[in-house]
Amino acid sequence: MDNREASPAGMPAGRDNDRGLQRLPARVMALILLSALGALLTAAILETQAGATAYIIGESHWSKAQQRAVHSLYRYASHGRPDDLADARAALQVPLGDRAARLALEQDPADMAAARAGFLQGGNAPGNLDRLIRMYRVLSGAPYFRDSVRLWREAEGEILQLVRLADELEARQASRRLDAAEVLAYQRELTALDARLRPREIAFSRSLAEGADFMRHGLLALSALVFLVLCAYALHLVRSTLRRVRETESEFRMAFHQSAVGMLKLDHEGRFTQANEALAQILGLPLPDLRTLRLEDVLHTDDLKRDAAGAIDWARMLEPGERRLVRRDGDVRWVRWTASRVAAHAHRDGRMFVLVEDVSDAHELACEIAHQASHDELTGLINRREIARRLGCALGQARGCAGRHTLCYIDLDQFKLVNDTCGHEAGDRFLCHFASRVAAQLRRDDWLGRLGGDEFAILLHDTTLEEAEAAMARIHAALAEASFQWNGRGFGLNCSIGVAEINDAAVDVDWLLRAADAACYMAKEEGRNRIRCYRDSDPSLSRRRHELEWVAHTQLAIAEDRLLLYAQQIVALDGSDRLQYEVLVRLRDREGHVHAPGVFLPAMERYGQGMAVDRAVIDALCRHFARHPRELARVDLCHVNVSAQSIADPAFLDHVNLLLDQHPGVAQRLCFEITETAVIANLDDACRFIDGMRARGCCIALDDFGSGLSSFGYLKRLAVDILKIDGAFIRDLAKGESDLALVRSMSQMGQALGKVTIAEWVESEAVMTQLREVGIGFVQGYAVHVPCPLADLATVDEAVPEPA
Repeated sequence: MDNREASPAGMPAGRDNDRGLQRLPARVMALILLSALGALLTAAILETQAGATAYIIGESHWSKAQQRAVHSLYRYASHGRPDDLADARAALQVPLGDRAARLALEQDPADMAAARAGFLQGGNAPGNLDRLIRMYRVLSGAPYFRDSVRLWREAEGEILQLVRLADELEARQASRRLDAAEVLAYQRELTALDARLRPREIAFSRSLAEGADFMRHGLLALSALVFLVLCAYALHLVRSTLRRVRETESEFRMAFHQSAVGMLKLDHEGRFTQANEALAQILGLPLPDLRTLRLEDVLHTDDLKRDAAGAIDWARMLEPGERRLVRRDGDVRWVRWTASRVAAHAHRDGRMFVLVEDVSDAHELACEIAHQASHDELTGLINRREIARRLGCALGQARGCAGRHTLCYIDLDQFKLVNDTCGHEAGDRFLCHFASRVAAQLRRDDWLGRLGGDEFAILLHDTTLEEAEAAMARIHAALAEASFQWNGRGFGLNCSIGVAEINDAAVDVDWLLRAADAACYMAKEEGRNRIRCYRDSDPSLSRRRHELEWVAHTQLAIAEDRLLLYAQQIVALDGSDRLQYEVLVRLRDREGHVHAPGVFLPAMERYGQGMAVDRAVIDALCRHFARHPRELARVDLCHVNVSAQSIADPAFLDHVNLLLDQHPGVAQRLCFEITETAVIANLDDACRFIDGMRARGCCIALDDFGSGLSSFGYLKRLAVDILKIDGAFIRDLAKGESDLALVRSMSQMGQALGKVTIAEWVESEAVMTQLREVGIGFVQGYAVHVPCPLADLATVDEAVPEPA
């Protein structure tokens, strides 16, 4: 085994190598560019040759067509046959087409379509059209080619003379037959014209050929020069690369032996061929002792992958990951394993290069963190996240093999009493004592976890609902016989238990938890300290599960901004046109269906989520006014409902104050509606909220006024501005005198106290007339305005972009 150490003197060379490696891409790019230049010059030679050939072929077509035109006109002058004239004109189309192409290319800008049509008319091959155009545009002013273009223009003058003679002969022949003298004169002129064109045609071809030779020789010389430079540069690059490879190999040896990471070279049989000091330290062996080792001597049996023949399966061993090395004393060290195959020579098998980094401490810490992430710190039980994961596995098992498990949801009945009377330390001890008592009653395959607070979950494996109910009854009885003692006081381990079966009918983990929670909730409502099983046929449990589903849907809708603001106008009975409306809320589900508040709001308030809806509504309303400042300016009052839960929570008041600070001018347009029942349940909180909002300039309306027995008594303590008379009095106003008398008394009370009165649920003109007679100030209902999206009340051209 090679254990030599390299000298530190190689460090400057290493820096040079780094700079060389940094310059290597630029050098390779230069090599590529030189090669590309050589290829480009070769292509230019071929293209020039091909272009010159195309023009020479075109000149051949041009010359033949010119001669044919002369001969046809010669015969036409003698005999006057129309066929000869037509043949002459057809032949002249060839040079005339070339002329049209040349003129199109000399325009500014060049007319490429006309040039192609002209060259095609000149008898040139379609594949040569682009080449002819490109060569003319690039080389028309170059030596040799310039002379060719000049000769072309001169020859075109003779072609135009031929066209003139054709026209003149056609006119003379049409008027009368030519005599012998006139025929001879025309034939002599044609012969002379042909004689003048022949030298120009020969000169044109010669000039093109000489120009092509000149370009070819020049490009060949340049190509040869590029080739020589390319060879020299490639030789220099190879020599410098070989030198750097040797220097890099020396640096690698030094890094190999001085690295803090274990490095190992193995042959195909797993024998050690080379190792460094860091690996020796990980294994706790002297470096020379590693010479005789094999991989199977140090790698844990479970981590050494073998194939069907018993040989090392290197395909799997090359996969990175964590593996275990075993020392001679049996101590196990976790290492991060990274292996790669070293390219082999033709006469021997490939070798393996392995990096091993000791991660034992990190692995131990990761295990501890993973345990903390999946277990409750206080009781040591699995936590909610791990409970959900295990429930998912149990649900998968139930679906895969039609087996059944049971989830039990436990809620302690006296935990708050222990906390409030004995303190939190006693509460913590109570939870641990309860957990240990329950865990002692479970089978080996069952488990107990803490969901949070005083709620626990139990999974009973391979247990039907009836069997689980019996098992929980036994646990319940065992808990009834035990107690928790603290400072001489005893507390019973009473709890309410909800049981739900895990079978192939269960939807998902959330559904399971909601079902078991619903059963537990019903156990509490029925008197606590009892067991209730969840069954789909139980209407009370189904209703609670339905409500919990709407709570989840509404929370998701708030997160995804799917709560919609609607508005219903409030109209003054005195005929004034002040804009006043109440903001209503709707929920749009993911399928696009819009649901009324009666569908989801009762469930949200029942489970303590009313403030979430209130915050979403007030947030959306402030954003709406920010987008429509003109509507904010013209609205007289905007009514917003506030639940009892929001009134009782100081955090809601703080949130509204922050919003009003961010949106100046909104406070004076807001009227918060609080129900009479909310006021009665939270009188002190209601007074605090009313005082806080009125101090900001907001109005307060007492909603559903008259529905409580003490409505009039509370008016003395509440600084409200508006009384909204309960719609139950308004709906049947036209059917009897009793409701009318009550509404009249409410109106008189409001006027006496200086309160504005609003009647709700107004659904006919007759009711509006009665309300006007008893002195009601404003009305609201379907007879006045059908609720519409709030945005419909804002003019489209008033909208401004929402601030970022």
